[in-house]
Amino acid sequence: MKASFIERNQQLLDKYGHLLDGAKHFTNNTRLNELEENKMALLLDNAVKSTCVEMGIDYNQFDLKQVEETNQTSTGSIAYMIKTKMAMIGQVYPNMMSRELVSLQPIPQPTYKIFFNDFKREDATSLAANIHANRNYANNVEYDPVSPTAVKTISFEITSQDVSATTKKLKGNVTIEVEQDLMAYHGMAAMSLITGTMGAELTREWDRTIIADLFAGATGGIAYFNQTAPSGISYTDRKVWMETLFEKFVDVDTQIFKKRYRKTNYIVVPADQAGFIEKMEGFVPDSVSVEQKTIKTGGRYYAGNLKNRWRVYVDPFIEGEILLGYNNSADWTETSYVFSPYEMAYLSPEVTNPNTFVKTRAVMSRAARKLVIGDLLGKVVITNS
Repeated sequence: MKASFIERNQQLLDKYGHLLDGAKHFTNNTRLNELEENKMALLLDNAVKSTCVEMGIDYNQFDLKQVEETNQTSTGSIAYMIKTKMAMIGQVYPNMMSRELVSLQPIPQPTYKIFFNDFKREDATSLAANIHANRNYANNVEYDPVSPTAVKTISFEITSQDVSATTKKLKGNVTIEVEQDLMAYHGMAAMSLITGTMGAELTREWDRTIIADLFAGATGGIAYFNQTAPSGISYTDRKVWMETLFEKFVDVDTQIFKKRYRKTNYIVVPADQAGFIEKMEGFVPDSVSVEQKTIKTGGRYYAGNLKNRWRVYVDPFIEGEILLGYNNSADWTETSYVFSPYEMAYLSPEVTNPNTFVKTRAVMSRAARKLVIGDLLGKVVITNS
């Protein structure tokens, strides 16, 4: 089965391309690359398909352009549903910090296959395993040209695994009085504000779920850093001591390299230790303001680059540990973890309770996820002693 987002789907891009113009990369605020645009177009198409099913409309006869040009404002109309869903996907998908840490493989149905790669020996063990014990693997002491099977084999494998989507659900309530007053005084739609807040919460929760999985599955290396500075040291000595955290990064990176032949390229750090890294020699801060980024992501942000070696991300929801990992942004199969959104953001119609005059709207997000190679991840444990 071929992953549906690999090849450029011109039909989908013709349909949704104008919606991708405003989607920006989390890190550098630039337009998504071709592969990312393919992924987002698939997510938008999944949303249209589910809405067509819900509304009893033939997807093959659906005209997106006509829907976008209509002025229907009823919350139960196809135009309103499609426009609101697409706006929600445009809010959630590009602003996920974890999208830059893992392989994101959208799926067209709730149960599907994900893909990742590895190199294997004849006995099916990973080429990266036990590298010191197998340094003579390619030796062919009694090579017989008549029997080419004597030559050892290394095979490149694209492994697939079945995954199933799990679900996150939220609902937002607002009284009609609040809705009327907010519109009258400020010209603002209360339900739109609540919907945006629910979108930010979905972004935050998927990020939190994925990052927690990465920490839990990190088997590539570990080191320990005592963040309590020795008493009575000078300011200069304190700076030297703080730099020892960098040494711990190198230790973990080395352990991972010995297992997987890969150098880590990102760090996820708690807010308390972010200051240590930002004060290190060789740290280059990001040019986009932290305030601008944290509003979009619910608190997480890309801080900058450390010694032209690691991208540094700050996550205020973790503590006591720092994550180091490797993810190849140019090759979606080379990763530690796969996240596969199916229905990135489903929005229900607004419903008004006739007894309380409270309006309710619900949002649902469905995605599958899988840790595939824990040895591409490691961590530094923070101690206080």
